[in-house]
Amino acid sequence: MSHLAGEVSAALAISLASACAQQGAPPGGPEDLRPPVVVQTVPDTFELVETFDGLIRFEFDERISERAGSGTLDDAVIISPRTGEVLIGHNSRSLTVELVGGFLPDLVYRVTLLPVVRDLFGNEMRDPFELVFSTGAETVPTTLAGIAWDRITGLGVNGYQVWAAPLNDDSVVHVAVTDNQGVYAFRYIPGGSYEITAFDDRNADALLDVMEIQGSTRLSIEDGDTLFLNFPVLQPDTTPATLVSAVPLDSVTLLFEFDDYLDPALMLETIGLTVTSEDSADVVLESILHEHEYVAYVEMVMDSLVVLDSLDTVAEAAAIAAASATVVEPDSAIADSVITDAGVSPEDPETLPDSEAVRRRGPPDLDGRSISPPSRGVGPISDGGRQVKGPDGEQLPARRIVVLLEEPLVPSITYQLVVSGLENLYGLPLGGGETSVALEPTAIADTAAVPDSIPVPDTGVVDTALVGVGR
Repeated sequence: MSHLAGEVSAALAISLASACAQQGAPPGGPEDLRPPVVVQTVPDTFELVETFDGLIRFEFDERISERAGSGTLDDAVIISPRTGEVLIGHNSRSLTVELVGGFLPDLVYRVTLLPVVRDLFGNEMRDPFELVFSTGAETVPTTLAGIAWDRITGLGVNGYQVWAAPLNDDSVVHVAVTDNQGVYAFRYIPGGSYEITAFDDRNADALLDVMEIQGSTRLSIEDGDTLFLNFPVLQPDTTPATLVSAVPLDSVTLLFEFDDYLDPALMLETIGLTVTSEDSADVVLESILHEHEYVAYVEMVMDSLVVLDSLDTVAEAAAIAAASATVVEPDSAIADSVITDAGVSPEDPETLPDSEAVRRRGPPDLDGRSISPPSRGVGPISDGGRQVKGPDGEQLPARRIVVLLEEPLVPSITYQLVVSGLENLYGLPLGGGETSVALEPTAIADTAAVPDSIPVPDTGVVDTALVGVGR
């Protein structure tokens, strides 16, 4: 019996020990959904510590995990200005931060704890926590902030390093990191002139490598000022833009596409572009347009066609009304004229025109579809995942340009296209290439074959007829 009791006691002890070792909420207790919260720091916020060579400490209100929500805890803290290597230590309810070489005197340090720390139940900090203290300098509320954004997509970039390097001193670099909207902020930064650089630290070495996505700008800020500055980043490039395709959208419109993005501010009149027929005759170019310029051109033309079609509809309705009214005076010479012009047979005066008005057709969109005013909602741009503009209204780049010709291409004739002297978005010159195109005889609806206007009834005759009705 005692032997059995001993076995039961041992089993119970093992079970209790196992239960204590498991991390989780007490059985039957409320589920823990609250993230860890910093309740104390050493040094204290805005504390003046003229000589500080100890450890920074973040104390939490509960036990924290050794695992970060993303990355590692070694990347959880950013110290600005950066004056040495940062080492992170983990305790059950705290993180310690050591700056190799110690904290330099006469500086304002900003220590940012990123929201990657989580508790034992996986609840992660919702927002960054910022500690500001001084080793002798005055804490002046000077703020520099803005958005680092992708020059191609127009979207803010997440997790990019942002450096503010004084132009008169290379030894002290202020550091920030962008959030998921691309927003960065330097608070309590000394007034002065800086070069601001944002980059994607892909290899996590805290160094700006030549081929990492990056962007920079320069500025000056006074003590106590608040300055907002947005600037783009771009993948460095080593090769010029190369022509990959050219297609006719119709007989007077050619679409060229390159393997690289082009600066939307580039003056396309400066590049070399020729269209040559089989008999070596050059086709005269009317204009060379960026993609966004062609989109604006199409919209302008479509707006004009909407107005013209509306005027045609009004004139047609007036003519039909006049023709209907003159039926009461079939012997009138004026009424006969109106009936004839309006399409009503004198032998059958009750017959009225029953035909749908011919709608003008506008320029093709970038997919080669010929569009008319009722279908102008079909957007010419079909490049998904991009904003329309940058944060400050900047025009985004494209890989395509459109060439308008003064004379239509002849179907079934092969034309040689040559582009030269093209500069890509990164500023590399000598881009271009050559290809050939041939217009299919009936494959493309041709805006060049559409008349500029449709027959409109003579308003003078209509007016006279209306006067005659009132006699």
